[in-house]
Amino acid sequence: MNSLLIRTMVVDSSLVFRKIISDLLLEIEGIELVGQAPNGKIAIQKAQNLKPDLMILDMNLPEMSGLEVIRQIRELQIGCRVIVVSSPSPNMSLLGMKALSAGAFEFVLKPVAETIEDTRLRLAPEFKLAIQAFMESLRIRRTMDISNTTESGSAEVGRIAMATAVKIPSAAATMKNTSARNIELIVIGISTGGPPALAEVFSSIKEPLKVPVVIVQHIPPIFSEALAASIRERSGLWVEEIKDGMILESGHIYLAPGGEHVRLARGSAVNSYVLRLSKDSPENNCRPSIDYLLRSVVTNFAGRVGFLVMTGMGSDGLGGGRMIKAAGGYIIAQDAQSCVVYGMPRVIVEAGLADEILPLSAIAEGIQRLSRNAV
Repeated sequence: MNSLLIRTMVVDSSLVFRKIISDLLLEIEGIELVGQAPNGKIAIQKAQNLKPDLMILDMNLPEMSGLEVIRQIRELQIGCRVIVVSSPSPNMSLLGMKALSAGAFEFVLKPVAETIEDTRLRLAPEFKLAIQAFMESLRIRRTMDISNTTESGSAEVGRIAMATAVKIPSAAATMKNTSARNIELIVIGISTGGPPALAEVFSSIKEPLKVPVVIVQHIPPIFSEALAASIRERSGLWVEEIKDGMILESGHIYLAPGGEHVRLARGSAVNSYVLRLSKDSPENNCRPSIDYLLRSVVTNFAGRVGFLVMTGMGSDGLGGGRMIKAAGGYIIAQDAQSCVVYGMPRVIVEAGLADEILPLSAIAEGIQRLSRNAV
């Protein structure tokens, strides 16, 4: 990452928080702090001149709201991404979904703490993880830009650089002979970049699903219910945040709540299943964890499982993916070009577990195909 320099702006009405965030940024190798702004109007003016790669943005700003700043960045084609760092508020779940849908890269909640030092310590882990995810995303995107050059002298260099950076298989290697038939349950694992990706996928579903779908999205607790509602409203499908004891039903889409693990258990009736919640320790620094759910699926579910791993940082889902594959399941990975962060799909592909590699635009059809082939 030494060669990657990220020009970064901090926008917050609080001088204290601008200082806290700036200090955290300066601890991260590869970050160049190019400017600060106390309100949205000044932020847009400075961004047009400074041309940052990344803006750290509070939602509650004078002059122009954080949401309007995100929209202005897109409309004016400023070309920077946004990580929102904002305080909890009564309408924060809805506001957060709007920010992510408008193009925010990630949303980090400011901690409620009594001292500046405590605030800094509690904010640092999640904030630095978001920055790390962005840096990985930008690194891959810049590598792709090199690989897409039209200059004949550098095109081959670009292809080699891209293959080395993300190890994308050739088109011939993107589908194996493993059958996608007889899938009775679909599990989706997704993280950074997930909310808009899920909305796009499920709003493109054009036929009733014949199997249940369970989604594990790495997300803060206050956002998962709003995300389920957003997907439901855009798609018209039955989408709900999981409540403890929910019975698994075909055609229903279940979203894991932020801050709680989900496991699948056998129900009291024959061939019935229920979803259980727990606050067991995080796995892979995640709660909910994809691996946590998949272990219970392999242990308790009698049918064949389809597993889709989509955009996200880290390797959550790799261990569970190996178990799904060993049990005869079918695995689809999102491709590098359409991922916000090519982390979780990448480890699945590099482990040789993916039966198919699909762009985001083809995943809805992939889900429908798995559903059509249900027993």
